Amino acid sequence: MKALVVALILAPTLPLAHAFAPGFTSEYALSPVHYKDYTLTNGYKFPAVFKVEVFTKSMDPAKGWEAKQKEYELEPKQSKKVKLKFNVEGKRKLLVCTTLTKVGKRHEKASIISRICSRLIINYGR
Repeated sequence: MKALVVALILAPTLPLAHAFAPGFTSEYALSPVHYKDYTLTNGYKFPAVFKVEVFTKSMDPAKGWEAKQKEYELEPKQSKKVKLKFNVEGKRKLLVCTTLTKVGKRHEKASIISRICSRLIINYGR
């Protein structure tokens, strides 16, 4: 399991068919609500749909986050901003991931799933 988590954390720095950046950030929140922007890029040669998910460092679904949009449909070579909102108390260690779910103009279920994760640490203290 640890090898999988390490691979997911390092994946944003490797050349893959879709990208999610930045790959790792550690930030200080100035309030109990923290906003973070990412860039999602479709490097495939076909249209694709990606799902945004947030996990704890043990890969359990995280609570206390919101996305304006949780699925993104991108044409080949297209990029979009992913805007996320996090509730913060103390320190949060998270994995923010995008997963390929559908491919092509007809949104067929992807036969091979790719997931890119970015590590995010948010520190907040009063």
